[in-house]
Amino acid sequence: MLLSVRRRLGLLTDVAVSCVVAGVATWWWHRFPLGGLLYGVMAGVLLLGRRRRPVAVLASVAVLAAVTAPVRVDGTWLHEGMLLITLALAMYSAVVYASTLKAAFTASAVTLLFAVALLEVREQLEFGWSPPHLADLRHTAAPLLAYAAFVWALALSVRFARQRRVSAHERAISAAREHAHLTRIAVAEERATIARELHDIVAHSLSVIVLQANGAAYAFDHDPGQALTALKTISTTGRDALAEIQQLVQTLRSDGGDLAGQGPAALEEIEAMVDRARGAGLLVDLALDGKPPALPGGVALAVYRIVQESLTNTLKHAGPQPEAVVRLAYRPEAVEIEVRDTGDATPPPRPGGHGLVGMRERVYLYGGEFEAGPHADGGWRVRAKVPLHFDAEGTVAG
Repeated sequence: MLLSVRRRLGLLTDVAVSCVVAGVATWWWHRFPLGGLLYGVMAGVLLLGRRRRPVAVLASVAVLAAVTAPVRVDGTWLHEGMLLITLALAMYSAVVYASTLKAAFTASAVTLLFAVALLEVREQLEFGWSPPHLADLRHTAAPLLAYAAFVWALALSVRFARQRRVSAHERAISAAREHAHLTRIAVAEERATIARELHDIVAHSLSVIVLQANGAAYAFDHDPGQALTALKTISTTGRDALAEIQQLVQTLRSDGGDLAGQGPAALEEIEAMVDRARGAGLLVDLALDGKPPALPGGVALAVYRIVQESLTNTLKHAGPQPEAVVRLAYRPEAVEIEVRDTGDATPPPRPGGHGLVGMRERVYLYGGEFEAGPHADGGWRVRAKVPLHFDAEGTVAG
């Protein structure tokens, strides 16, 4: 839109300049106004292309001036001032709009020499032929050189201003593109974070609900009390999952919400999650080593999700009557996590699904260490070490 307005404004300016040239030429050759009008119209038409073909326009105007200069009608001819004004407009356009300054200055220098020769020829035609002297040439060239210097200075200032404006526009476009690219990256990262959080919430909760529902269906006829306990566990797990999803949605809707800095952070949350796993039929021991420090939000959420995903995997894969031990060691430099279950001595292969990938990504984000696999004594073990001091690139800070 802005470019279209500028083009229309430039076209209107060119038409106005051409009309002024035609009017001034007609006025300046007032004793032969038709000749002045013809010269002005032809010069104006040529100047309409001064932005697109500036050097060609300069050459054409010079040819027109050379053809018009010796024309005399009723003892009068077009004043040399009008010829110089037309040449100056074409020279100005060449300096401003030429593709390179070298081409602009070459054409301008040739035009300056042409103007000196043109005035010298006019003087010879008016006063009679005589051999030109160097002093006469200097007398003719000096004012023309000053005139050309003024035109060049004005044209150069306009050219450099245009270049600065174009450069600023290009920088603004580049900055907008970079901003859009970074925005797309941020959106993709945010979507990945949301997907990971939803996976952790839904996968854990649904696993517990499915297991409890199956147990309730089996115990309904044999042990109604056990079935009632299973239904209460389903209700509690569902409410907790809904609360976590609501917290996630609230974080997304809030201004400046950072998923990495939100989520369960306190030890009480991990203890509550362990209690829910016990309610689902998993025998879990929680062992603590050290005093829990104030953890950054992202680290606390990573610890919580690693324990949650590990216990979910135990419920799903450790077989009947599973047992697990959760060990949390709080060190000055890191939090160490170990979750080990007591499945069969030769456990079945575990699928490397998104759960393990998500845990590994969380730990690697903070420059930590992660491993998961069958234990030598049987069962499955997950070990992770999440540093408490890390730099912006996720590596441990010295």
